[in-house]
Amino acid sequence: MPPHSSHILQPLDVGYFSPLKTAYGRQVEKLMRNRFNHITKIEFLPAFRDAFNASITKKNIQESFQGAGLVPFDLDKVISKLDV
Repeated sequence: MPPHSSHILQPLDVGYFSPLKTAYGRQVEKLMRNRFNHITKIEFLPAFRDAFNASITKKNIQESFQGAGLVPFDLDKVISKLDV
């Protein structure tokens, strides 16, 4: 994969995993405010589940591919994202 092209070739990085990372970060902050200094597997699973359910939606997935111009395919949109 060419450098600096993940926003074009891997739309899930932006529209799928980025919201998950943000939502999981909020869950970790919530645990830390409740005086958790170390997150065990027991605390991780509910925190990740809540973050996943809040961020991984059909809408996010569809919008990530649409935003990249891949579905429906829009060559002009793809080319406009290139830094050339």
